Amino acid sequence: MSDAKDAERPKLTSVGDPPSNLHLWKLPRGRHGLPRELVLQSQRERLLAGVVRVTATKGYQASSVADILKEAGVGRETYYKHFKDKEDCFVAANDALVANLETGVKGAYEQPGSWPQRVRRGLAVTLEWFAASPEIARVMMIEMGTVGPIASSRFRETFSRFTALLDDGREQIEDAPDLPNLSSIAGGAVFARVYEEVALGNATNLSHLLPQLTFELLLPYIGEEAAAEERAAAEAEQAEEARASQAQP
Repeated sequence: MSDAKDAERPKLTSVGDPPSNLHLWKLPRGRHGLPRELVLQSQRERLLAGVVRVTATKGYQASSVADILKEAGVGRETYYKHFKDKEDCFVAANDALVANLETGVKGAYEQPGSWPQRVRRGLAVTLEWFAASPEIARVMMIEMGTVGPIASSRFRETFSRFTALLDDGREQIEDAPDLPNLSSIAGGAVFARVYEEVALGNATNLSHLLPQLTFELLLPYIGEEAAAEERAAAEAEQAEEARASQAQP
């Protein structure tokens, strides 16, 4: 394989950031000498990116394995080496996206600061992540719910992984209410608002909700006054980011 062809072929990226033409991920035919692991990774990632793109365009129920194959540039025999059916492929793509989001959220949350500050940073990453790709936001928030019984179990699992960060507040906030499902209530309210915005086609504006959602998320834990301070901090940070963006040439 020539250096020129190497330069033309993009490196494998995450499911959430595929090249516009998934066929560019196709590996050369014949004896290419590439490690089997790379070949399998290329096939799998193209299929995962393909099912996300097809679902975003047509919806999960209206899409087919044939649509995924066409989008990803992968043969049917190869497809069934990786996934048993459309649902299997879609759920795997959702899991990969959730893992990507979780990495970003935890990276922000684990930075030094008070617990409310860390929650605000984690929430900011979540909103920015969805706002960056309205298609992915719709696939994860809306289309995942149309898959079937597995969607419910996956949602509960994902929801608990993120609300676990809120459980830390019980240990760090002395006056946090002693309610067994406090994290679910607080996190559920935020999820419902994000879901509504995505369903209305407003995903690109999600980041603008950070101040108010910060207030609503933290209110049950730290009270109105402290939650209002975090809301003001979020507003100040967004204003500073806007000024910095306008100042760039």
